[in-house]
Amino acid sequence: MHIGLKLPTSGPLATPPFIAELAQTADRLGFHSLQVSDHVVIPAQISSPYPYNASGRMTTAPDAAYYEPIGLLGFLAGCTQRARLGTSVLVLPYRHPVLAAKQLASIDSMSGGRLFLGIGTGWMEEEFKILGSPPYRERGAITDEYVEVFRTICREPLPSFQGRFTSFPPLGAYPKPAQPAGIPILVGGNTRPAIRRAVRLGNGWQPLRLSPSELEECLAYLRAQAGEAGRDLRDFEISMGLGLRMTGGVTERRSSEANRDTSLAGRAEDLTRTLQAYAALGVTEIAFDLRSCANEDEMRQTVELCGQQLLPAAAGMTGAA
Repeated sequence: MHIGLKLPTSGPLATPPFIAELAQTADRLGFHSLQVSDHVVIPAQISSPYPYNASGRMTTAPDAAYYEPIGLLGFLAGCTQRARLGTSVLVLPYRHPVLAAKQLASIDSMSGGRLFLGIGTGWMEEEFKILGSPPYRERGAITDEYVEVFRTICREPLPSFQGRFTSFPPLGAYPKPAQPAGIPILVGGNTRPAIRRAVRLGNGWQPLRLSPSELEECLAYLRAQAGEAGRDLRDFEISMGLGLRMTGGVTERRSSEANRDTSLAGRAEDLTRTLQAYAALGVTEIAFDLRSCANEDEMRQTVELCGQQLLPAAAGMTGAA
């Protein structure tokens, strides 16, 4: 099993020097991936319920920094050498798919084929309206079509497309991604529609903050869907997002709206047992979110300790196919 890192891309700790420092440290230590999240704007008034905490409220304030992910991926490509670079998640309906495909293909080409996409349909109707995106109620169908557009543009020498939301005549879009099969796409989200989309269209699935028992139930549904569709899951990625906090001394669990109760905290030997439980279920990567940490020093220490103690332990973990 691999270990990835979700970088702090919003809030007071999201500064270019600190993001670069964490990314380069993780790259040096051998983290498998560096992941960033997606919002373009934060409306002052949000009625849409946030799906990943009990309160239903987004915790990022409108006056907080929130770096746009495609631009940030280009920045990360320039300051790292080895780690995969990706999103968790890119909201596909927010951007015109031809422009986004060109931007992402360019980053994959310049990074030597290190890009992957975690994708989502989005949850904030207010942001859809501000960006002039296609109708919020159509976001599932839009996402499905945009995946097809991305793959057509990345794989075809002279792509053209006629769809419900996007159409274009034959065109040149070079450079192509460095990865011959195109940029891998993982579908994010814990819902059954997201799981079905992952089986139909994805190279993998990105669940978020599920306990082992919750994940086991979702994976049973995923495998049932794959069986019905005749989908081979041997190369299918499952990249789970969890919080993490490690320090050199005694580490207590902290609960917050940002990380739910699935943030991991404690000694490496205790955390290793938890990682093994996820690996046994078939998780191929754990991507740790640093928002469980209180400040820059805790983030630095967590990245160093995770790299030194958890990465070697996780490297030998395998589980169900």
